[in-house]
Amino acid sequence: MRIVAFLGGASIQWGRLVRSGAFLAALVAGLTLVLTFQFLPTRYNLNEGDVSVYTIKSPQKVTFVSHVRTQEERQRAALAVADVYRLLPEVAEEQRRAASDAFQQIGEIRLSSAPLEVKRDRLRKLPNLVTPLAVLDHVLDFDETSWQAVSGDVLRVLDRLMLNRITEKQLGDTLASIPAYVDPGLSDRQAAVVSQLTRSFVKTNYAVDADATARARREAMERVEPVRVTIERGETIVRDGAVVRAVDLERLEAAGLRNPAIRWTDFAGVFLLLLSMACGYVFYLYRLHPTVVDHPSRLLLLALLLILTVLAAKVLVWGRDVNTVYAYAFPTAATSMVIAVLLGTEVAVGSTLLLAVSLGLMTTSPFELTLMTLAGGLIGIVGVQRVERVSALFQASLLVAAANAAVILGFQLFVGEPDSQRLLMLALAAVGNGVLAGVVTAGSVSLLGHPLAINLFGISTTMSLLELAHPSQPVFRRLLIEAPGTYHHSVVVANLAERAAEAIGADSLLVRIGSYYHDVGKLTRPYMFIENQMDGQNIHDQLDPLTSARLIIAHVTDGLEIARQHGLPPQIRSVIVEHQGTCLVKFFYRQACRGAEQKVDEGPFRYSGPRPQSRESAIVMLADGAEATVRASGDHSPEAIAAIVERIVQDRLQDHQLDDCDLTLRDLERVKRTFVNVLQGIYHPRIEYPPPVALPEPLPTAVGEAP
Repeated sequence: MRIVAFLGGASIQWGRLVRSGAFLAALVAGLTLVLTFQFLPTRYNLNEGDVSVYTIKSPQKVTFVSHVRTQEERQRAALAVADVYRLLPEVAEEQRRAASDAFQQIGEIRLSSAPLEVKRDRLRKLPNLVTPLAVLDHVLDFDETSWQAVSGDVLRVLDRLMLNRITEKQLGDTLASIPAYVDPGLSDRQAAVVSQLTRSFVKTNYAVDADATARARREAMERVEPVRVTIERGETIVRDGAVVRAVDLERLEAAGLRNPAIRWTDFAGVFLLLLSMACGYVFYLYRLHPTVVDHPSRLLLLALLLILTVLAAKVLVWGRDVNTVYAYAFPTAATSMVIAVLLGTEVAVGSTLLLAVSLGLMTTSPFELTLMTLAGGLIGIVGVQRVERVSALFQASLLVAAANAAVILGFQLFVGEPDSQRLLMLALAAVGNGVLAGVVTAGSVSLLGHPLAINLFGISTTMSLLELAHPSQPVFRRLLIEAPGTYHHSVVVANLAERAAEAIGADSLLVRIGSYYHDVGKLTRPYMFIENQMDGQNIHDQLDPLTSARLIIAHVTDGLEIARQHGLPPQIRSVIVEHQGTCLVKFFYRQACRGAEQKVDEGPFRYSGPRPQSRESAIVMLADGAEATVRASGDHSPEAIAAIVERIVQDRLQDHQLDDCDLTLRDLERVKRTFVNVLQGIYHPRIEYPPPVALPEPLPTAVGEAP
């Protein structure tokens, strides 16, 4: 019970707990590895196969045992040892016995009274006999004398060949020499059959003795003495433009120009510090942001952003022997801003705290850079809330630059009298930090707004959603052209749902775009829906109720398929499949019930679901039903509209369609009031204009006089 209370629920959600634990382990392991491992050499960043951009000379005289050169010499000695073979004395007898058995079976087949095709098929099925079909036909065509001559010569040739040394490498030459052993007194056809049959039974009689060969090569390697190499002081180890070899890297290490060893105390200290911070961070996500924890792809994105940011900071700035001024120009706030745009401001705040601590562990004076990361990140998070234009990102970058400059100035004044020249350099670095943060955020958001990234991580950016609202979008344009009634309905539903989402604090942009596309499945059969039947003919008058219901229900699965084909984001696809939930197609169900002798099953007349899993999908469901019902109603008075909205909401509640989303009763009251206000504005009564009256004829005027 204590564990349950600590985790904040009446029962532990083990799936969420496992995902949280895996995320914690990956995050701590990744950050610890990045912070403790020396990714860059102390002085040179060279790997085997690289083209050196340096000319490196040894600072001292060094003599060492070259493991690379020694291994090369030992490999050369081992390769010089030929394979050791051993005789397989039983092979010759086994192959002669196999040939004799085969010929005995061939003789029985030849003498049988079976049809030719049956004999040929039986010959093909004989084991160890791999010969062309034409040879088998010759075998069946020979008279008994000819066949005895052929079979006897095969055994003779096989005996001669198996007396020779035949290894795997020599097998091809041995098979090629078979015709030279055939009795010259045989006819050409007999000789060809002898050659082909003999090939089926010739095998290697000498095999590689793996143990003896390995032992001989090992002995040859052991006889090679370790190779000692001396590097003179000032001797060139690697030249500019040369391809770096393994022996060059070994010489660099011997000269002390490679990475120092990692101390276990450093590793343990960093691990414990990160573990304590990461535990608080993951618990924060678990308790307050379960939607992030419930999506492994979002956890993956979050871990990648944090780990790659720390890695980039270490490799590009803190991992190099450069003036620490450059550390102030590294745009750490970009990660906070990207997380805020993709996963929300609250997730970004927790991520910024962990990021600031991780970056602070890289320097000997962590307080200033940690504080700058915190201030710049938090200001950037506030600046990118609900960003809908790229220009807003650059406005946020100016706020980040101001926050960074304020931290730097305050810290320099706090520690003592500042150096004006250094202060100016730090201020310029802070401004550059803010500008780079805006540029990196814009690029990252654009990259993660690509359909491939959206499908991978299941996250849609504000700008990627806004692009879907443009009339030039292929699906949106198809709605306008192919299903104008559905298009108009979707636009009205979008306006209705957006206002309701704003009233309860839901994602109004997602609701609006989801409403635009919630009925795209009607593009498959637009004529099936009354809003698109411009000629007044209803095709359902010619169909039975069950068929009509199935065609209506199919627009959800058709819509999901269209959404996948056009790469619509997962959130929009969720709205498409959830906006009807498991509702009953009442009109056709009632038709089916009329005159039915027994109760009609509701199952085929219900949508397959799922029911709305989010507030946004639920709002679209309610707006869709309310708009369609009000539009179909002949009474558009305020009282009638309010009654229709109330009936739609109560119907969905009683049908349990809203059980899986987190809409409260207070939310529903606000949604209903918003729907009524908007629908009254749309369907308010118009003034009836009087019929046109004929105007009196103008009086004639003199030429040149104005009428």
